[in-house]
Amino acid sequence: MKKLIYIGLSVIACSVVANISLADELEEVIVTSSLIDASANEISNPLHIVNGESISDDASQSLGSLLDGLVGVSSSDFGTGVGQPVIRGLGGSRVKVLNNGKVVRDISSLGPDHANEIDLGHLQQIEIIRGPSSLLYANGAIGGIINVVDNTIAKQDIESTKFNAGGGYENGNSGHAGSASFVGNIDGINLTSSFQYSNLDAYNIPEHALHEEDEHGDHDPKTLENSDFEKTGFKLGLSKVEDWGYVGLSYADSSSTYGIPFHGEHHDHCEEHPDDCEVPVGGGDPVLKEGIEEEEERIFADTDSETINVEGSYNFNSGIVNRADYYIRRTDYVLSEQHAEEHAEEEEEEDHHDEGTIFKNNSNEFGLTLDMGQNTTTQKLTLNIAQEEFSITGDEAFLEPTKSDELTLGYFTSNEFALAHIDFGVRYDQIERKSAAGNYDDNLTSLSATISRELSEKLGISLGVSSVQKAPSSIELFVNGPHLVTQRFEKGDASLSPEKANNIDLVFNTALAGFDANLTFYKNSISNYIYLQDTGAEQEELSVSEYRQQDAIFEGYELELSRSVTLQDGSLEVSVTRDYVDAQFKQGGYIPRTVPTRNILSLGYQGANDLDWLVSIKDVQKQSKVAASETVTDGYQWINFSLSKEIKTSDSEVLKVSFFAKNLLHKVARNHSSYVKDEVPLLGRNIGLKANYSF
Repeated sequence: MKKLIYIGLSVIACSVVANISLADELEEVIVTSSLIDASANEISNPLHIVNGESISDDASQSLGSLLDGLVGVSSSDFGTGVGQPVIRGLGGSRVKVLNNGKVVRDISSLGPDHANEIDLGHLQQIEIIRGPSSLLYANGAIGGIINVVDNTIAKQDIESTKFNAGGGYENGNSGHAGSASFVGNIDGINLTSSFQYSNLDAYNIPEHALHEEDEHGDHDPKTLENSDFEKTGFKLGLSKVEDWGYVGLSYADSSSTYGIPFHGEHHDHCEEHPDDCEVPVGGGDPVLKEGIEEEEERIFADTDSETINVEGSYNFNSGIVNRADYYIRRTDYVLSEQHAEEHAEEEEEEDHHDEGTIFKNNSNEFGLTLDMGQNTTTQKLTLNIAQEEFSITGDEAFLEPTKSDELTLGYFTSNEFALAHIDFGVRYDQIERKSAAGNYDDNLTSLSATISRELSEKLGISLGVSSVQKAPSSIELFVNGPHLVTQRFEKGDASLSPEKANNIDLVFNTALAGFDANLTFYKNSISNYIYLQDTGAEQEELSVSEYRQQDAIFEGYELELSRSVTLQDGSLEVSVTRDYVDAQFKQGGYIPRTVPTRNILSLGYQGANDLDWLVSIKDVQKQSKVAASETVTDGYQWINFSLSKEIKTSDSEVLKVSFFAKNLLHKVARNHSSYVKDEVPLLGRNIGLKANYSF
């Protein structure tokens, strides 16, 4: 019903503007960082800025999977529906996901099977950023921040009316997707709206992708059970722009249903339905009576997130403060994890649902940023106040309801001196978490600075140092109960200390003999690193695991080498990248689920006739540096190909057709960073076609 409402709203929006004259030219889009309103070169240690158009042309994926091919960025997957981003070996609550500079308040940090609840439709870009400027926007972002940027609330008047409609199909999961969006200005009011959906069936897996000890035995399935994924997103925004600034209001609704392809709970039909079973002659465990088939159990999650956001900016004509940016944000998030037994023998399929587990996170947040920059100096002061209320009820209520209050003050400055360019950021956090299981209250301080200098016309160097503190999450502090996804009885520790990450980044960039090269070395020493440790004991037939702390070191390097060659009808760019992470405890032993070394070769062509193609070969090496409880993960080679063509039907109308092929060789692949890498292989070959019409 909700889906029909959204489609109806989109149709109404189109009809309202049907008689509005369309602009002769589409507005030029310049890719810059939205966080400090400056070019990417002025951001300290940006990793990547990804154009939104390339995202819309790609396959329907999770956030982590979408970014997995970028150097230094990988994914911890749990099937198609879940892919949590990992930056330089750090993930979970150490990587913050933002939407337009505001933290996404979902429950992805509460479990590896929980998706980042972010709508990837109608985007301008995605920014992956580290360094001083990131301290303004999120606390505890030891790994970095990922900012998903859209224009739902327009900050400048929309000059040209624009409508987009698109759709596509991909065969790797018999999936289809569709989208529609509208932007325009009606009587001085900027209006934006977008609708997106994707519906993916269980995905294909290569032959022998499941291990021999899998319950399927001799049967080699072609698809992975319970790996389906369906998602719907709707966004609506209004704004008014004047000389004094702007003010806007937005509403976003995102909902999804996705199968959980592996769960630690064993479903015993005879225990739950004893009348269907009998004890064999001679004794033994009960077995199904003749003629009775065991139900297939489906394990899935339903999510729904609603966000209301009021934001604006006021320009001062004089005084110390140039501009004040502000926002008030309300998010209501619900995830329901359920089991359903499907009785195939009945004429009409009937689903029997258990009570399930209900996760809720309701949050309110206020933010204020004062821009005090003068001439070539950037200065920003920020205040954030946030309140979150977590609760888990039902079958797996392993965490008592928890209320978290956060108060933050942050300062960032960027200045060009004669000898070097210097960025500096400082953040003060006051964090309080209250639960029936205990209380946590602490004050944290984080600092970051980057010094950049051009040593010559073709050689630059940048040194970044930071000391960032991260408070323990609610689950690390207060969890106490069976967490069947990880097959453990997890126990938190209310006395955990904050993590403190002392990080050094050394970056060299050069342009020599037609090549552009970037080489980064980093070392991240984390005091009181929090991790989950198996104790060897058992409780409720599950292995007991406790959250503990010890010092850890993450170090590695990233290499990017590229060259662009001008051809008669376009340009060809060749790039080679390599990233390496070594993650160990100071007292010895590897940190679990560390990402392996990767090499990526890309060849991209941009044609003068609006024909573009890209080939990438990703070589993921074997991960043999494993923790005591882990298994070695084999490496794999993955080839992706994409092709797109723009067809201009008039001066203002464009049809774009995109073709993509993922895992072209249909290779068996596993993410070592995944909790379920052995049971849940990655998607096999996936070929798809998308079309988008813009006018």
